[in-house]
Amino acid sequence: MDNIQNSASNILNVSVKNYTDCGWCSDKAKEEILNIPWSIWSLWLFISQRMGKKEWGAIFWVKDNIVTGFKIPKQEVNAVECAFKEELGGDGIIHSHHDMGAFHSSQDDAHARNLYQYSIVLSNSDGSICTKKLKLPCGSFGYMQVRLGIIDLPEIDLAKIGEKKREPAPEQPGEELFQEARCDELQMQCEECARIDCYGCEIFIAMQKMEAGMFGS
Repeated sequence: MDNIQNSASNILNVSVKNYTDCGWCSDKAKEEILNIPWSIWSLWLFISQRMGKKEWGAIFWVKDNIVTGFKIPKQEVNAVECAFKEELGGDGIIHSHHDMGAFHSSQDDAHARNLYQYSIVLSNSDGSICTKKLKLPCGSFGYMQVRLGIIDLPEIDLAKIGEKKREPAPEQPGEELFQEARCDELQMQCEECARIDCYGCEIFIAMQKMEAGMFGS
């Protein structure tokens, strides 16, 4: 993500020192859930699929921990960059990493995540990640992990979909298992016979007579 007009500064000229691995932020992780209506979340997934191997981004608004709407600003994108060309405000930013992992890159930290309260990264292959910017006791800024919740889901009847149960194999007596194993072994040795009943095979009977003569049994 590159929310900038040039490579030297971001569009708001914001410079914030990030402490991503701050222990205080880690202690606060998972205390907050950002809820996203299915009508919005499904559109984000659709856009990610349509964009293929290219990144894309949007900004969104939040009220009472619920995403209320989003807009797609003018932007230039490629496989590793999404550069916004206009400022629309907003409480959060979302951008995709297409088939790369869901993570905030150093570029995201320098030019995008520090501009908004919330930041979401989508990945077609690795799900999503969300963080919230907050002020640390030391006076700097850091990011805490935020869980995403999908609300207003469509009602779908899944009653006819059940998990297939694995049927246990029937138990067989030890002698029967031994005979089957012996038969399989003989079938592998005998290249002429294609019959299942090895004990009725003429070649097998001849081999038995030869073994009896060789070993005197």
